[in-house]
Amino acid sequence: MPDAIHASLAELQASFTETHTAQSRDGSVRAEATARRQTALYLSPGALRLSPSDLAELILETQREAQSAAEAAVSSRLDGFRADPRVSTALDSLRDAQALPTPPPTRRPSRDDDENYTVSVYNSNTSW
Repeated sequence: MPDAIHASLAELQASFTETHTAQSRDGSVRAEATARRQTALYLSPGALRLSPSDLAELILETQREAQSAAEAAVSSRLDGFRADPRVSTALDSLRDAQALPTPPPTRRPSRDDDENYTVSVYNSNTSW
C-alpha cells in the first residue's frame, strides 16, 4: 500500500513543474507558467505596437490565466490523490497502526541494580 501513496505523490509532485500555456484573445501574448512560477512570456511583433498600458494588461491577464491553469492542475491531482482508494486504504491502515501501537516490551528486573552491585562487591574473593 505505501507504493500507492508514493506513486500518487509522485504524480502530484510532477504537477508542480508541468508547464501550462495561456494565450491572449488576439494571440499577441503567450505566457507559460508552472504552479510555482512564471516560466516564459512570448510577445508577437503585433504586441509591440500596442500601447504600453494595453500591453501590460494583456501580459498580466495572460500570466494569470497560465498560472490559474497550473494551479487547477495541481488541485485536480490533489483531489485525485485524496480520492484514490489505494491511498485512502493505506492512510487508514497507517492511522489505525498509530492509534493502537504495540506496547514496548517490559523488562522485569529480577533484583534491584544497586542490590546486585552491593552483593557482588561483598561476595568478591579479591583482597582490597
